[in-house]
Amino acid sequence: MKAYRILHIIGGGEIGGAEQHVLSLLKEIDQALYNPHLVCLTHGPLSELALKNKIPTQTFSMRYPLDLSPLPSLIRYIRQKKISLVHTHGSRANLLGRLSAKWLGIPSLTTVHSSLAHDYLSPWSARMALGLDRLTLPLTSGIITVSEYLAEEVALRGGKNLETIYNGQPPISFNNPTSSRQQFRKQWGIPADALVLGTIGRLHPTKGQSYLIKVASRLRLKFPKLHLLLIGDGPLRQDLELELQRTTIPYTFTGYIPQAYEALPAMDIFLLPSISEGMGLVLLEAMQAKVPIVASAVGGIPEVIRAGKDGLLVPSGDLAGFTEACTSILENPNLAKSLVASGQERWPKFSIASMVRKTELVYTRLLEKQG
Repeated sequence: MKAYRILHIIGGGEIGGAEQHVLSLLKEIDQALYNPHLVCLTHGPLSELALKNKIPTQTFSMRYPLDLSPLPSLIRYIRQKKISLVHTHGSRANLLGRLSAKWLGIPSLTTVHSSLAHDYLSPWSARMALGLDRLTLPLTSGIITVSEYLAEEVALRGGKNLETIYNGQPPISFNNPTSSRQQFRKQWGIPADALVLGTIGRLHPTKGQSYLIKVASRLRLKFPKLHLLLIGDGPLRQDLELELQRTTIPYTFTGYIPQAYEALPAMDIFLLPSISEGMGLVLLEAMQAKVPIVASAVGGIPEVIRAGKDGLLVPSGDLAGFTEACTSILENPNLAKSLVASGQERWPKFSIASMVRKTELVYTRLLEKQG
């Protein structure tokens, strides 16, 4: 049986949850059935990683959100590569991918990784993205969402043929967490006896890192050895650094780190203060690293973290609630151990194998329907 050729289209300018998801699919899909290809719409690290994994990859740069100039080249590429199905990730990819697939008469599939209303720096950009999505939504043959929360949101704006498939997380090897903890702290000048409150994520308003700084200021009144660790990069980096400089909190700002999860053992608490979150893949990494978790009860996070069992959940923006949750973990070692133990049982339920097999079933259904 000849393998179907599946084309993934994504921005690819950074490595976030969506990019990790695509890379996992590209690497783990059954290539006897499905031959993966990748198109990025920005020059960035994803195309380099895909090429290292011997995935056929092409970049067609979009200069701005409504830039349709790459469309003819993309259509020629799809035709030349004999692509059977186009799988899109993100608003720009949805625009070009859905139009191309419709033009060529092949099925298109969209995975929704996050809430469009919260993905942009300005309300105008968010409205434009939502408007574009509504225009092209009828062109897609099927929609995958990474949480039930997102499925409800997409259904409200007219999405049909919806299926929730949770992101998968591969096992991470922490051979010697104590050694990793000491090594990372030494590398970044973090005192060995510091209480480290940390997070990993894109520096974007939707991730709520500004709340993290305010919570750290409150906690330091009670825990003078508190140290803040922020890992990631993004449009808010300069603003967050200025905010930190106005405080007395000892902090470490690493910027983007390719294997950021390696820093997790250096943390005493992992805090995810998101305003919006599609699912929160990084939470599964924190569980594996045996770091107690405090997170916002928003989006798909409560579908991953069972409140009070795998981590402590707090309403988004509730500074008092975050402070209280972190305090309870720092003052109660038994609570911390209980959350970690539950997380160890929880994370394997979100496996790469399950995500890939369920996605393959969607491909099969759409391709068989196409005939």
